[in-house]
Amino acid sequence: MKFSQLRTFLETVRRGGFADAARSMGVSQPAITRQIQRLESELGVRLLRRSEGPVTPTPAGSQVQLFAEHVLAEHEALMERLRPFHEGVGGTLRIAASTTPGEFLAPRLLVLFAQRYPDVTSVLDVTDSQRVVDALAEGKCDVGFTGVAPQRPHLSVERVAADEIVLITPAAHRLAKRRRIKIDDLDGETLIAREAGSGTMESVKRSLHEAGLELPTMRTAMQLGTSNAVLQAVRAGLGLGFVTAQALDGELHNHNGVRALSIAGVSLMRDLYMVYRSDRLDVSVVRAFVEFTKRWAENGRD
Repeated sequence: MKFSQLRTFLETVRRGGFADAARSMGVSQPAITRQIQRLESELGVRLLRRSEGPVTPTPAGSQVQLFAEHVLAEHEALMERLRPFHEGVGGTLRIAASTTPGEFLAPRLLVLFAQRYPDVTSVLDVTDSQRVVDALAEGKCDVGFTGVAPQRPHLSVERVAADEIVLITPAAHRLAKRRRIKIDDLDGETLIAREAGSGTMESVKRSLHEAGLELPTMRTAMQLGTSNAVLQAVRAGLGLGFVTAQALDGELHNHNGVRALSIAGVSLMRDLYMVYRSDRLDVSVVRAFVEFTKRWAENGRD
């Protein structure tokens, strides 16, 4: 039995479903399901009632819920008591991140890391995926976060979270009343694109290619640097765009002024990665942050 399984179980109970738990923890729904199944298999009992309504614990699940809450609370208390004994972690940590992890993932991690290591000063540079890789190669940053796994032999890559990309339209658009469209429905539409080198657009193109599809002819009205900028442009009625679902604050189908759509036959789930040079792990602050992030990713939450 692992802490990560207990945390996943508690989050599923609290959220009332696998999909909401996955979104909250930044992982895929199948990953949540696998953790729950492994925990049930190890304990030899069914823990959750899976019905059309909210997921609820079985009588055995209620006992495990009490146990998990107690064990995890004790674990957090122990880590807090041990905090004064952490030694040698201080100085400046330089992080480079592409826009989606730079807006939504890295800041959260850095806040949590600062709580554990208050003597560290963190500097975050948000740029595109290619420049993150270049900064690592040139020694201009210590750790990077990207939406595309770089293929460079001297870089270590760790998957740390999952992200969903959605297509958004203005609320008054002809496609806005539909939850799912065909790729051909985009023919002739106006696109609010991300900047060259964007991991978001690379992921969209790769997912379409894997499904045997490609974007039809669309007029590019502008190129913008962040999901939030695309969101604002779409809300203003200037076109359609692809953004991370996190930019919609979880309101995937009813965000003010925009609607989120899926494309038939295409999964736009992608992984987010931590990238670093193994030869930098001899620096205590870099090693501490890499290990901290790995633990966070394994546990699925802070």
